[in-house]
Amino acid sequence: METIHNYLESMFARLPNTQEVIRAKCELGQMMEDKYSELIEAGKSDNEAVAQVIAEFGNLEELSDALGISHILHGDNVYADNIRQITENEVHSYIYDAAFCGLLRGFGIFLAIICSSGPILAATYHASSAKGAMTAGLVFLFCSIAAAVALLTYSALRMGRWSFIRRMPCSIDYSTAGMVNDGLRNSHGSFVLQRTIAVLLFCSCYIPLIVLDYIDDDPVNSGIGVTILLFMVGIAVWILVAAAGREKSYITLLGLNSSQKMDGHYYKEQKKVHYGNRFLDAVMPVYWPTVSCVYLIISFLTFRWDITWIIWPIAAVAYNLIRNL
Repeated sequence: METIHNYLESMFARLPNTQEVIRAKCELGQMMEDKYSELIEAGKSDNEAVAQVIAEFGNLEELSDALGISHILHGDNVYADNIRQITENEVHSYIYDAAFCGLLRGFGIFLAIICSSGPILAATYHASSAKGAMTAGLVFLFCSIAAAVALLTYSALRMGRWSFIRRMPCSIDYSTAGMVNDGLRNSHGSFVLQRTIAVLLFCSCYIPLIVLDYIDDDPVNSGIGVTILLFMVGIAVWILVAAAGREKSYITLLGLNSSQKMDGHYYKEQKKVHYGNRFLDAVMPVYWPTVSCVYLIISFLTFRWDITWIIWPIAAVAYNLIRNL
């Protein structure tokens, strides 16, 4: 019966999502179910019953007049022939590539964040060993930047083979959309856990620096504290980017099917927030990255990490005030 259900979904996938089409689909589904039950009671095997039902009811062109959707089937509301149908194997490959490239991209950003920890640690060493330490710190800096650029470039090139998903009309069939929807739903818990861990790392990243400074007001301790802070921030960003890469792959695939068509599962995208002000429309999308930059700049210039954390609650209050104006 599952085979018949999937076949029914594929028959109506090209049609608009209207009450008339839904009624016709329900009628045909009931007819197919009744015929299947009749054949099973007559002693037919499951495969024989499915094959006969599809042979008898599988041509929508012949049934369109009886179902009252002939004008819709031959109208302008069906999908165009040039829509690219993405297969189930391609869907699996796309999700794998998106998750793998998300990990690489996150690790590249992690390296870009921690690259300055080498020179920071080197600058805290005593004069007797400062020269060698600074050389090692600079080597670490440039190697980290080179590796970060390589990882980001490779991930972008690898995902480039899927650029047709954005450039041309695509769709996925009902069973594949159901599989993707199940994958997104089953992964929701892990996405929430990953984001929670990242937020905890962001909130606690300044604690080691404060503790080390409290234990001993030594430049070496400050350097170690800042390095730990950078590593914690880098790991948090890595986790967020990796989670977003996989989640976005599910959302992108489900977004291919329109709610205006009978494709089945689809993702309802959130509407873009407009602030009624051109300046705010331009600034708000980069609000949090700007706050992060301001926080790090002020913190590094003043080294008052015990005070600069107050920027985050103030920024959160300001953000919600602006959104609700």
